[in-house]
Amino acid sequence: MEGFPETLIPVMPGATVISSSLDKAKQPATAALVASITAPTAAVVDFYTKHLEGQGFKAVPGDAVGAVASKDFVRNNNETVNVAVVEAAGVSTFTIGANAAVESAK
Repeated sequence: MEGFPETLIPVMPGATVISSSLDKAKQPATAALVASITAPTAAVVDFYTKHLEGQGFKAVPGDAVGAVASKDFVRNNNETVNVAVVEAAGVSTFTIGANAAVESAK
């Protein structure tokens, strides 16, 4: 995960990273993280909600898209983060996608 913006999107303690990507070639920068953890969906959403709100992101109303837990966050009207979690057999697999200012993608 070298170069991945772990300040913006940290890996939840205990999670296993499946894939990650970062594109700082354009503004805003885009980052994505896919990981899994043996924790309930609510714990994953709570961890990232607290982290993102601590960085000035505001949660957008809504907690799901269909049967998938999905939470959106906005900062400065042009930076967005989405956290989506699917839980099966006690394992939560989560995908986080972010569009953020290049300078905050660290």
